[in-house]
Amino acid sequence: MMNPLPLCVFMLAMSGCTTAQETADIAFLLDGSGSVTADQFTTMKTFVKNVTRALLDFDTLFAFVQYSADTTIHVDFTQFNRTDFENQVDNITQIELFTNTAKGIQTVVEDVFISSAGARPEANRILIVITDGLSHDAQDFPNATALADEKNITRYAIGVGNAFTSNTALGQLNSIASSPASDHVFRVDSFEVLEQIASTLEKSIIPTADVVVIGMRLEVSSTKSLNETEIEEQILKPFEDQLRDQGIAVAGIKLRRVYKIEP
Repeated sequence: MMNPLPLCVFMLAMSGCTTAQETADIAFLLDGSGSVTADQFTTMKTFVKNVTRALLDFDTLFAFVQYSADTTIHVDFTQFNRTDFENQVDNITQIELFTNTAKGIQTVVEDVFISSAGARPEANRILIVITDGLSHDAQDFPNATALADEKNITRYAIGVGNAFTSNTALGQLNSIASSPASDHVFRVDSFEVLEQIASTLEKSIIPTADVVVIGMRLEVSSTKSLNETEIEEQILKPFEDQLRDQGIAVAGIKLRRVYKIEP
């Protein structure tokens, strides 16, 4: 009779677990009005590229739209290129007229979040509106946002520039955003600090639960003692891959304790 194999027992802690990836169609609506300087518009596009890049690993599609007096759909969901999206954003030229934000929102709702533009029926629908000043058509916000609500489009409003120090402007931000405004409005003082809220916005769009599981017992029979590197390569990585195959993304698995029971 063969001698039984030694039993290696691993105590693990998993953190940053998420459920199966969410499908999300995300449209950026950029303020191209004349009050935005050329440098500010470039910073805005950099912000859009950074957020897009950070969310590429999820089941996401993106659209890039600019508004001023009129609204221009530069890239819809069918045209979005995962490997060349930076050039798609860089090629957006600023319109530099006045600000019709409500018209921009309505255009995205009616002409971007539709199947012919690549919007997916099962996807979460997200609209990110970036604006630097008061809108010339604020009276049309109720109609535009009602249309968005009918299509279950979650709206985030990013207010930039000194104009949003006024109560009127802040009220417009709240009118643009989904409810509650406290979860969907980002107020910043300049375009330069947009990067600081990029991470917060990403987590709001694709939330990650901060789950910690301590004391998970993983038993593996082995003919030899495993060092830490071998444990990571032979045990932890395959285990993490199995979780991902089941739709569970794991930010990290840490080895808490290892001991060996001799037969």
